[in-house]
Amino acid sequence: MITAKGTVGSIAAQPLAKAAERDSYVVDRIVGPERRRLCEMGLVEGAVVSVLNRPQSDMMVIKVGGSRLALARGMGDRVLVK
Repeated sequence: MITAKGTVGSIAAQPLAKAAERDSYVVDRIVGPERRRLCEMGLVEGAVVSVLNRPQSDMMVIKVGGSRLALARGMGDRVLVK
């Protein structure tokens, strides 16, 4: 979840695949060999991303910037968000 500026403390990064629906997160880092592909899709460090829904157990629909993207769970595990 996005925190207010000046908040004391640190929030641990979690995989986007485990993030709650309808909350907004900030991309902390991308790990794994798909880093370049995810960056090309707009998932870069500092980007705000929202999980819109999960139509299937292995798929999620996200919003990043002005775009909606379908992302496989395995790819979502490689995007760490706060």
